[in-house]
Amino acid sequence: MLPHGFDKRTAHKDVAVAGDAADDNDFAGGSDRIRYSIALAGAEGPFQMEVELWYQPVSYRWASNLRQYDSMETRRFTRYYDAMSSASGVILARASATR
Repeated sequence: MLPHGFDKRTAHKDVAVAGDAADDNDFAGGSDRIRYSIALAGAEGPFQMEVELWYQPVSYRWASNLRQYDSMETRRFTRYYDAMSSASGVILARASATR
């Protein structure tokens, strides 16, 4: 998600939005809208959906990419990450709906 106030049309190329997100009209500073479609194969409701928006300051992929560098600092950081990553995420929002 882009920071609130970020304008992807005028952003410098070093931080520009790329790929499909650049043409996504509702992917804007501070928000995005995502639509999920679930095949129910003729099942009858009611159905309940629960969603959570999580934030984790350091992603698994980013931390894992550091493992290729053999230095004291990267080994220390990845040890810290391995020990703490499961507790570093926080739920920013939660919602549910029944249909």
